[in-house]
Amino acid sequence: MATLFGDTSGSLSGKHHGGNQILVGTDPTNTLYGDAGLNLLDHAVGGNDTLITYGSGNLYGDAGENISDHAVGGDDVLSAQIVASSSDPINLNMYGDSGGNISDHAVGGNDTLSAEIFIAEPVNLNMYGDAGGNISDHAVGGNDALSIEIDSLSANINMYGDAGGNISDHAVGGNDTLSVSAAYSSSIVNMYGDAGGNISDHAVGGNDTLSFGGSFSGHPVVTMYGDAGGNMLDHAVGGNDTFILGNSNNVVYVSYGDAGGDMSGHAVGGDDTFTHHGIQQHVVIYGDAGGNMSDHAIGGNDTFTDFGGQETTAFYGDAGGNMSGYAHGGNDTFHASNDERGNTFYGDAGGNMGDYAVGGDDTFIGNWSENGDLAYGDALTMSGHAQGGNDTLVGGVTAFNNHTDTLIGDAQTMSDNAHGGNDKLISGIGNDDMWGDAQVILGKAQGGNDTFVFNFNNGHDKIEDFGQGNQCVAGSNWGTDHIDVTALGIHDFSQLNISAFNPTTDESTITFSSGNDVVVHSQVALTSHDFLFTC
Repeated sequence: MATLFGDTSGSLSGKHHGGNQILVGTDPTNTLYGDAGLNLLDHAVGGNDTLITYGSGNLYGDAGENISDHAVGGDDVLSAQIVASSSDPINLNMYGDSGGNISDHAVGGNDTLSAEIFIAEPVNLNMYGDAGGNISDHAVGGNDALSIEIDSLSANINMYGDAGGNISDHAVGGNDTLSVSAAYSSSIVNMYGDAGGNISDHAVGGNDTLSFGGSFSGHPVVTMYGDAGGNMLDHAVGGNDTFILGNSNNVVYVSYGDAGGDMSGHAVGGDDTFTHHGIQQHVVIYGDAGGNMSDHAIGGNDTFTDFGGQETTAFYGDAGGNMSGYAHGGNDTFHASNDERGNTFYGDAGGNMGDYAVGGDDTFIGNWSENGDLAYGDALTMSGHAQGGNDTLVGGVTAFNNHTDTLIGDAQTMSDNAHGGNDKLISGIGNDDMWGDAQVILGKAQGGNDTFVFNFNNGHDKIEDFGQGNQCVAGSNWGTDHIDVTALGIHDFSQLNISAFNPTTDESTITFSSGNDVVVHSQVALTSHDFLFTC
């Protein structure tokens, strides 16, 4: 085993400046330190080093342990090139700056970490853009580039843009780029834009880019975290991150825009962008938190655009769990792809919105779906004094096998004093089952004033809860809704073909043309006041 030190096996301190070294490890296992085997302290500066290994081991761009005070890491290049077969697994750790912590006013370098591994044996690979441990105080992570190209039967990969642990106090993560290209691999890949743990206090995540692609015979599992693998709390702020879920097959993708866990305190999620390509995949996206959002947490304005196919896809605009306290959802958008096996959308929370939580003004645009789309404008359930956002839900644009899209403006169930938003539900080319508010409304919950929009070739649709503001009959909690027929060029009530109102079912049918109609479950018979006409 080779152990090489660029400058010293001890520490660099004061105003010492490390040299620009080139260290090459040719043994099966190598440990390389670009500058110091121990620490960078005070105002020490690491050199711009190049570290190359052809086997297992540990590569430290600047310090084997910690970087603190006002020390600065160098702009290092760490490279692993492993192509020779071995009977043993490859175990490799690469640290752009330090193997330990970065603290005080220390600054990480703008490092480049790359690995090219083409072997049959299993691979365990960890990359840290800045620190293997924590980043705290007023420390700043560098703008690092981490990339892996791998062809192995089995690989466990972890990539951290800044810290393997936590980012806290007033620390700031760098604007990092993490990318993996894998072939014929049953890989497990975890990518963290900033921290593997929590982001807390007044810490700020960087604007990171995470991407994965390749071609496979295996079934890789890829998990991406825009900022924190754990929680975001206190006054932490997530970066505006970009996720590229590559054009590859048979992949399980799970992505978190900001935190894999919860967001609490006054934490704020970034405005994240997700793009997906590929077929025969399972994709789950959380715009902000995989867990709950509570206190005064605020979700970012996130966007998910899907260009894939033959897959199941779910998008949670803000939280995979519950929203409580005074949490506020962002204005999120999901543009579904064609050729899907099913899309599921929660504009804000996959669980309950309770207390005084407020949903964002979210948008779902459906597409071709084998099993139909299911979209909730806000959450699965709403309770307390929760307020739904003013959401827009668009049914699929292509009919398939007479599938039915289910569009629900607010939630499956609303209870207590929850209030629905003023939502717009737009029928697609296909059959749409539409609720402006909730499938079940309990207690003193109140629906919003919703609009149902129709056009040519919209299939056989149904409005399940058309409110007319009548307080004397069933449905008095549905709000005052409207049916928009302006796209059909209808100018007045006399141009509509409406069947007689059935007082037993509270339904009537509007026939726009052959194969294009809507059954309306209303409070009373429809009148001209219920429609929006062309001027």
